[in-house]
Amino acid sequence: MKKFLRFKAGPGILRIIREEGLKPERVRVFAGPAGGPKWFVSVGFDKAIIKSKFLEKSSFQRVLLAGASAGAWRCLAMACKDPLSAYEKLRVAYSRNIFTSRDNPETVSDKIRENVRAFINEKDIAHILNHSKFDLAIHVVRSKHLAASENQKVEGLALMMSAGLNVIQSGLMSVFYDRVLFHTQKIKPGFVSKGYKGILARINEKNIEQVALATGSLPYLIKGVAGIVGAPEGVYRDGGLINYQLNEDYSPEDGLTLFFHYQERIIPGWFDKRLPWRKPSTKILDRVLQIYPDESFKEILPGRKIPDRNDFMTFVDNPSERIRRWDEVCKTSEILAEDFMETVESGQICNRVEPLIPE
Repeated sequence: MKKFLRFKAGPGILRIIREEGLKPERVRVFAGPAGGPKWFVSVGFDKAIIKSKFLEKSSFQRVLLAGASAGAWRCLAMACKDPLSAYEKLRVAYSRNIFTSRDNPETVSDKIRENVRAFINEKDIAHILNHSKFDLAIHVVRSKHLAASENQKVEGLALMMSAGLNVIQSGLMSVFYDRVLFHTQKIKPGFVSKGYKGILARINEKNIEQVALATGSLPYLIKGVAGIVGAPEGVYRDGGLINYQLNEDYSPEDGLTLFFHYQERIIPGWFDKRLPWRKPSTKILDRVLQIYPDESFKEILPGRKIPDRNDFMTFVDNPSERIRRWDEVCKTSEILAEDFMETVESGQICNRVEPLIPE
């Protein structure tokens, strides 16, 4: 069977993986990238690590599940009481969303809220907040000035201005957006001490649904979330604006970040998508193990493409075809899961791993 996966390790862990393979106890962070329905490529991988309890095999180390938007939802599902069931409920709820020209930011927000409620219940909330192995870190942004408006024309202007500022320097986006980290730990996550500049707030039983909704509330298209319990006043939106795929130095010195991605390029912030020179710093990538399917994987997918948000418009008059294609992608992704498990369990990863940063 053709091997579609590629394994790339940062300089801080490349030698370790080449010598000892990938040991579960080395994984201290699981990072989930944002990207809309592109995450369906990850379904097989996610279910495999849930079934095998790959992230829970260490008897003494906790694992941080971190992400924004769809990446955060994957993390939340993994931390539920019955993670496999919750994950499948999330996958079904998301893929069955149907939007029409009659929808507006408020109605789309209502549908996203239904998605969240589809896979997280009261028992799950208690389990997530008191998980025996996992801590969560969910990225959102707090909108300011024009970006806090729910008037689409005003918000659209803020987005254009933000894009322009980001071209100059990504830090200038702070004019319109504060980065915010919601976490479940009693103390702040370790990576925060490495220079994280943003607002910290705890996830609790009163705000977890608000946080889950906010991290997936894409500006202009989805209404922002105001009045999150336990957080500063403001309108909160999709954390992928700043933490799109990988934009934090998560890994401790004695561990690594496991990062299953749907593509080779790692994009720091949402506005960086059209800036090919923008990439995470060497420091952020130092202890990251990136796993992703090569370009040939697309050849066996419906339409020879990875799902994306444009599919909602492409199949607006035929949503059943979109759903069929997305289901097929999820099924096909099982090939990647089999490749991962075989490569890790056999030790072949020692030979297959490549440098994430050219040597």
